[in-house]
Amino acid sequence: MKKKVLIIGAGVIGLHCAYYLNERGCEVEVIDANEREDESGCSYGNCGLIVPSHFLPMASPAMLQQGLKLMFDRTSPVYLPLARNIKNASWFFRFIQAANKNKVNQGIPILYQLNAESHKLYKELNKISRQQSNYHHKGLLMMATTQKGLDEEGHLSEKAQSLGIKTQMMSASEVVALEPNVKVDIKGAVFYDSDGNVSPEHHMRWLKSWLEEAGVIFHYGTKTEKIIVNKGKIDGVQTRSKKYKADDYILATGVQTSALVRSLGISLPIIAGKGYSIDLPSAELPLKIPAILSEAKVAITPLGNKVRLGSGMEFGGRVGELRMQRIQSMLNQTCAAIPSIKPKVAKEQVVWEGLRPLSPTGIPYIGGFKSYKNLFVASGHAMMGMSLAPITGKLISQHVMGEKPMIDLGAY
Repeated sequence: MKKKVLIIGAGVIGLHCAYYLNERGCEVEVIDANEREDESGCSYGNCGLIVPSHFLPMASPAMLQQGLKLMFDRTSPVYLPLARNIKNASWFFRFIQAANKNKVNQGIPILYQLNAESHKLYKELNKISRQQSNYHHKGLLMMATTQKGLDEEGHLSEKAQSLGIKTQMMSASEVVALEPNVKVDIKGAVFYDSDGNVSPEHHMRWLKSWLEEAGVIFHYGTKTEKIIVNKGKIDGVQTRSKKYKADDYILATGVQTSALVRSLGISLPIIAGKGYSIDLPSAELPLKIPAILSEAKVAITPLGNKVRLGSGMEFGGRVGELRMQRIQSMLNQTCAAIPSIKPKVAKEQVVWEGLRPLSPTGIPYIGGFKSYKNLFVASGHAMMGMSLAPITGKLISQHVMGEKPMIDLGAY
């Protein structure tokens, strides 16, 4: 008899959980509060980067030091509204606890392995989709506009090489040789051959359609109101219209996850980290290789006929509050580093905004709960939801099937 699995959440994490559970022969249903055609979430508005190069957990001494400097700068990409985040004090306490050298050294190989294995899975999915995901393996340029920034990227590059990642320090002229149609004003860059990218919209549309054709049942416009417990097990999920039952349940619910499990007596620290993105015509910025502006914290990804700029980390952010001063700063710094782009006025742009789920350690939650043997979680991926989605789905399928997961998250 097939194992029936109910997944709450039809974002990029939930869809990949559905894919690999379906692959294992499970009967899979997915419920989501949004309608099928709603593409406003983080799974669509992100920059589509697949980043083995991003092995440093967000909770690190460098991030803590840099964040403290940036968060009081009205033009910086990092923003921490103090009054709003009083309720998140315990999360920040855990973040500070995790931001030490020993903890970071434990997290680096885990985060690298997650991203590296996920990239391998993307290559497999690209073949299955017949390139409908618009996947490319072109690497990533970490561009620095200052010598200090370039030196810092050089140190990270040395650490990357110790993990087996191929990197190359490049001068500004060497970057121009790679991108002859783009004018840059930088000190240099580090090139990571390990990285790739997909078009978030194309990948999500393909995966939804593939799963529907494979027999996965979706219930859109269906908001979870309560998780029902009976005799120490999850007995169902109550929505406004009906109760859904399964053998196992997976929470792929992003920033809503903490609230959902709180009623079960589970503390799972996740807060929202708000980010922005803006699409420009590729004719204006004919970039071939995805790039990140190191000091400005701006990601730039070519996506067919458009190029996406992405940035921002507003702790405890809310959708509907556009910080135009910070968005304008993102545009100004991008135009300064890449003069090919004409100056932009933030208020004249179509700005996407979304809430990323942040764990305090920078390592996502992927696995089960000791208190409820048939409940699993896949959340807390921060800015790497798209990058880590396939490996998350693979690991969740192994947990559900009672197997030892291929990557041990250890103390995380």
